[in-house]
Amino acid sequence: MISKRQSLCVCVMIFASNMACLAQPEAAGKIYKDVNNISFRGSSVSWGMKITSSNISDGAFLVETTGARFEYASGILKVYQGLSGTKRLLSTIAFDPNILFERIVDTDDHVLLWSEKLNIGVYGDSTCIIAPRTELIMSCKGNFKPDFENRYNGELLLIDSLGGMEIYPQRYEAGYEITNIELGKKDWLANYRLKANERVMLAAFPGKPFDWDASFKSNVIMMYGSMGYGKDNVYGEMPPESAIAQWSRNLHIIYLSYQGLYKNYTTRKYPYPGGPYTVENEAEFRRFVKTAHSYNLKVSPYTSLYYHQQIKPDVEDYFQQVKALKTKFDIDGVFVDGLLTDVEGHKMDDKCGKWEMIRRLRQLFGNGSIVYHSSNKDIPFDIVPNVDVYTTITLTGENVPFQSVDDAYVKYAVRKYGISNTVGMWIVGKHPDTINYKSIVDTEISMNCRKMWGSYTPIDKAPNNNKYEWGTKIEGGYLYYLQKLEILRKQQH
Repeated sequence: MISKRQSLCVCVMIFASNMACLAQPEAAGKIYKDVNNISFRGSSVSWGMKITSSNISDGAFLVETTGARFEYASGILKVYQGLSGTKRLLSTIAFDPNILFERIVDTDDHVLLWSEKLNIGVYGDSTCIIAPRTELIMSCKGNFKPDFENRYNGELLLIDSLGGMEIYPQRYEAGYEITNIELGKKDWLANYRLKANERVMLAAFPGKPFDWDASFKSNVIMMYGSMGYGKDNVYGEMPPESAIAQWSRNLHIIYLSYQGLYKNYTTRKYPYPGGPYTVENEAEFRRFVKTAHSYNLKVSPYTSLYYHQQIKPDVEDYFQQVKALKTKFDIDGVFVDGLLTDVEGHKMDDKCGKWEMIRRLRQLFGNGSIVYHSSNKDIPFDIVPNVDVYTTITLTGENVPFQSVDDAYVKYAVRKYGISNTVGMWIVGKHPDTINYKSIVDTEISMNCRKMWGSYTPIDKAPNNNKYEWGTKIEGGYLYYLQKLEILRKQQH
């Protein structure tokens, strides 16, 4: 049996992800064992997830992560889930029994396995990337009955009270065929015919434990910079120290929107959300970040890969803009207003791509504050738990209507506890008048979600008395939320 860190005498070519699988050249009868189609940037290790053990012998392998175990032998891949103790079997996945794997890369973050027919990558966040090199039948059989089943064609999200799993074939790669899907039972089935270069992202979840201490330090304030309207008001003016000091009593992360922050390169009244993310008033923004840090507040300015790709389809350009903001202004993280999701006129859905980007952002910001807005009324169930797990906070629900606080959307999309184990935050959509703010807050607390508060200045006119001011008085529904959160905190401690 080969030990975990023993290297193999093979030639390995590892490139950035999302490249097409390269042809396998032969030189003097030797095959180059290329694993670029299962190689992804970023790291799970700094965020509390990793490969805990790996073994391979005679083509069989066993890889354990913080939250899962993947076992392969004789053409069967078994997927187990659990954060401690005995892990439960979620699914068995059948391939050609003649596939024999070789381990090519083995780190704390990932194990990459090569074979002539199929590559498999297992990552520390309990993600498994399956990448056929030839046409392949993949037959999945369940071993748990989900309480919630979400399906888009062959993309499946299956959740119960203990966690669950996702099966996401890449939507716009070589193209897959669904041969059979049967849900609604413990032994559910999902069978696919995959073409060469058609990757499947499969993950068990939750991939890490819920961080209770961090959850009580996850209250977010949303604010704008000044728009510069009126006499002697400067574009990009930020809140004074007095307001920041008041906020720090109950809040922990400042989400700063693009209005009143970035240069406006458009004919609109304010910048386009897709960037460029060039700060207009650099000295004032530096002053604001430094002051916020002095009061232990984290600053996460607005960005959006979702909007960026619509004007400049260049994922690397987005990342480099974010990196420049961190380098230049010492920000703690970013607000990410969507990643790679389809929008009218743009086929952008890329589950592997959005997963790699959030991994890279987490590696860039370490323990910093990444606030991710993951869904709206057009894509209410675009939920990817192994993406959410890398965020500090995940916001869902914008413009998504609901009839009851027990709606499936609320229970399985808004709630992140026990699914991705990030902190969930609900942007409450349209609902019947009979559902009041107290019942909404009670539901959020029961699901271990947290709540956003806002302090805004005018974005389309001069402020009252011709002076920009940011509110600091907390009252009403948010005060009720803080009281309920304190009760929960005392119970947990």
